[in-house]
Amino acid sequence: LRVLDGAVGVFCGTAGVQAQSETVWRQAGRYRVPRIAFVNKLDRVGSDFFHVVEELRGRLHTNAVPIQIPVGREKDFDGVVDLISRRILRFDAASLGEKVIEEPLDGELAAEAGAWRARLIEAIAEKDDSVLEKYVSGAEISEAELKASLRKCTLDLKITPVLCGAALRNKGVQPLLDAVCDYLPAPGDLTAVQGTHAVTGKPVQRKLTAEEPLAALAFKTAVDAHGDLVFVRVYSGRLKAGDLIWCSRTGKKDRVPKLYLLHANQREAVPEAAAGSIVGVVGLKDASTGDTLADPAHPLYLEPPRFPDTVVSMAIEPVSIADRDRLLEALDRLQREDPTLRLKMDKETGQVVLCGMGELHLEVVQERLEREFHVQASVGAPRVAYRQTIAREAEANGVFEKQLGARNLYARVHLRLERLAERDKPEVLSELTKNLVPLELHPVIADSVKDAVESGGFLGFPLVQLRARILGAEVRPGQTTPPALQAAAQAAFNEALEAAGVTILEPIMRFEIQVPDAYYGPVSTDLTRRRAEIREVVLEHDIRVLKGSVPLAEVFGYPNSLRSISQGRGSISLEPESYAPVSPEVGKKFGL
Repeated sequence: LRVLDGAVGVFCGTAGVQAQSETVWRQAGRYRVPRIAFVNKLDRVGSDFFHVVEELRGRLHTNAVPIQIPVGREKDFDGVVDLISRRILRFDAASLGEKVIEEPLDGELAAEAGAWRARLIEAIAEKDDSVLEKYVSGAEISEAELKASLRKCTLDLKITPVLCGAALRNKGVQPLLDAVCDYLPAPGDLTAVQGTHAVTGKPVQRKLTAEEPLAALAFKTAVDAHGDLVFVRVYSGRLKAGDLIWCSRTGKKDRVPKLYLLHANQREAVPEAAAGSIVGVVGLKDASTGDTLADPAHPLYLEPPRFPDTVVSMAIEPVSIADRDRLLEALDRLQREDPTLRLKMDKETGQVVLCGMGELHLEVVQERLEREFHVQASVGAPRVAYRQTIAREAEANGVFEKQLGARNLYARVHLRLERLAERDKPEVLSELTKNLVPLELHPVIADSVKDAVESGGFLGFPLVQLRARILGAEVRPGQTTPPALQAAAQAAFNEALEAAGVTILEPIMRFEIQVPDAYYGPVSTDLTRRRAEIREVVLEHDIRVLKGSVPLAEVFGYPNSLRSISQGRGSISLEPESYAPVSPEVGKKFGL
């Protein structure tokens, strides 16, 4: 979504807005991607176009405005009314919908379409003063004026046009493609991309033209037997085979071996790609998802895609020692493809720990290891990725003093731990001056404090929402060495952390459960037992839809439990929502 100019949201005419739809819609909103919506499957039993439109408004909080309404319902659905042109569009069954037949509006359908057209004009008039003036005066608003205004409102994210159809039978597809051209951005609608200069740190703009210096973003990596295929969006300049480029993550130059236009699973070799293109690059030595690729003479950073932190982990090891290298190689390739998958080594046990977005995510990885890489692996039980933060601000002086043979060793570090409201990664700030400590020792102290913070303190969980501020230090000529400073920094951190106290944070999952109404009672009782918060319950036909949040620790293996309670008729979707302090009962398990 980060590299898209526009998007089409496709929604089921029967199921409506589903949990994953909300997630993707929010991500598109974060990157300010203009969207149109398409309500599909209107030929199915139970489909309801107007109900889905209301769900778009209520659940996605978007100004969804129909520009079409369906002709007929369920099995009788055979066309759409274009509210702007006031024509019926029917799709010839003999040609599988390829032939579109236009008909004039008449009868009851004309009255219904007139009411919806009036709502469309009102919605546009609320966002566009030029249309408002004509609407208030009662003047006729032409089809061209409506389209132009609707396009402007769509690009400004003020309106989401809604279309309808049944794509399996090619009903409504042609008008949808026309709407993509009519209402989503053309290359000329986008003027510039924002970035940060790699040297000065100042904001920089690049016009989206081929004449500007190269600025491109690697947004996806696919790994196969022929090497990494890096998907790249070129924002400005030209990307040419054989050119040297600068990579933002490594700060190094790399040469572009080959470029391809991608048509599904087919590749077409091309010599260059200009601004606006999306191409595949094969043969880059060290480029991965999120990297900015730029002209070495004009380096800059573009905003990379954002990926959520992992919430669950499990140990993984090969069935035989001989497969260890193959396992690590396969996991490394999967990690390059999937930025939400992380690998780390347990320093105490030497085990490989796989971290992901949920139990199902890690199960899929294990299945891919066997199917694609033919590596048999055994895994441990899933573990919750707890975090911790400090309960209050505290400071301490860490002193290291020791007699080593005939030599005295001494160092002191003064440290304060501060709570940050909304910052996942901890930061280390230094207020040391050259009058207090020689400049060459500043990095030793800062790195030692950083290592102490990353160690996680007594519990070992990653620390978040934390700033470690180095207030001062004391060194003595002939007695202070780098190891002594490291020991003093660790002591200062440990003492400050003990004085501050810690709060353990656990991952909270957003859930949506669909279950027959007859099983609603047992399911809600079971959720309450699992410390779930049920925020919304909706009855759709004879299906209860429950929405809320629940601690991840309580839902390991829950899909199986749900199937058991509902006799196989219930379903659940889970996705990470936030981190929250654990309950006092859970805290006792960690000695708090």
